Amino acid sequence: MAKEKTMAKAIRIHESVVEEINREAKAQNTTFSDIANYRLKHFTSTLTPAITAKVQDIVNKAEKLVGEYASKEAESLQKEVAELWKYVK
Repeated sequence: MAKEKTMAKAIRIHESVVEEINREAKAQNTTFSDIANYRLKHFTSTLTPAITAKVQDIVNKAEKLVGEYASKEAESLQKEVAELWKYVK
C-alpha cells in the first residue's frame, strides 16, 4: 500500500501531550508523527484498531482457555469481536 502524502504544519501542543506521545512512540518503536497521525485519524472514535486488536487478543486467550469446555460461548465471543472490527476505520 502506498504511503499517503504528508504535509508539515506548525501546531501548538501541550507539553504533557508531547511527552505522552514521545513515550508511546518509544514503546511502540515508531515515530512521534506516526503516533500523532494515528491519534488525529481516530479522534472521533473511541474504538481504534489498537483497542479492537487488544479485545481480539483477550477473546483469543479466553477461547484457548475455555474453548474445550464452552465452545459455543467461545464461538459467540469471536462473533462479537468480529462485529467490532466492522466499526474500525
